[in-house]
Amino acid sequence: MQLETFSAAQPRADELTVSTRYSLMSIGTETTILHARYDLGTHFAARFSFPQLKTGVQSIAVVTTVGSAVSDFKPGDRVFMRMAHTSEWTLPAALCSPVPLDVDAKQACWCGLAKTAFRAAYAAPFTLGGNVLIVGAGPVGQMAVRWARSAGVQTIAVTDLAPLRLRLADAGGATHLVAGSIASVGDELRAICGRDGFDIVVDSTGNPAVFAEALSATAMFGKLVLLGDTGYPSRQSLTSDVMTKGLTITATHDHHDRGGWTQRRIDALFFQLVQRGVFPLDGLNTHEFSPAACVEAYELATERRDEALGILFDWTTLQGATP
Repeated sequence: MQLETFSAAQPRADELTVSTRYSLMSIGTETTILHARYDLGTHFAARFSFPQLKTGVQSIAVVTTVGSAVSDFKPGDRVFMRMAHTSEWTLPAALCSPVPLDVDAKQACWCGLAKTAFRAAYAAPFTLGGNVLIVGAGPVGQMAVRWARSAGVQTIAVTDLAPLRLRLADAGGATHLVAGSIASVGDELRAICGRDGFDIVVDSTGNPAVFAEALSATAMFGKLVLLGDTGYPSRQSLTSDVMTKGLTITATHDHHDRGGWTQRRIDALFFQLVQRGVFPLDGLNTHEFSPAACVEAYELATERRDEALGILFDWTTLQGATP
């Protein structure tokens, strides 16, 4: 891996050129792609295999140039975009969302992972007074915790192996923290929900081995929501829990626009909740790197991922720009 130089194209009528300020690594997805941890024939292989690979999916940028037909943005506006890690982009204005001035730019980068987790919150759905088990407190799991909190879910249990991630889930609104795998903490989970399983279980891990365990933690007639997508779907095995408990399994993905919830609509809701103080993001950015240190950043994400959560690239270190 290395940092490459390029020149952004001039915008067409419906496009913007933007200068990136910060971009946030999606640790699970990006390391899956970089290390080719997926089977042939999967969506990972179809969309992300070399040579078309570009890492990154979420950035905050400032508009520098607008096309002649663009009316909703002007130079100097801050925007959120679902694009790769890069200093500049020329892209359709329709792919950008405005970022309120009172939202911290570094925290605003979480908008992308929040959108991904929203898909699970909507599909579940998370309901007032309900109970949810979120398996995995990585970046997208953290966002699921916060959507559950904002939806008024009464019991928000979170399992993970990493103390750092559990602490951040607690700060985000989790009501119960459980250190360990589902298989090892079954009694503790049953004590939390007061019966043999949760109505909603969200598997955010992307680990195929977790699938069967998550089924075991789902209550009678409950629903398992797959939020983290694995590169090895053939290794996910159904168990007798599906039939004996009448379970529903729902898969969600970032591009699943359901019920009119488009990227811009979700982005706007996310920023409103952040402004109102009900979607806490403090502490989630655990590490910052200059893009020039990208090798170190991805080594951290790969080799010591339990020590990191939000890995942020600061493009202002290269541009000399005002954050």
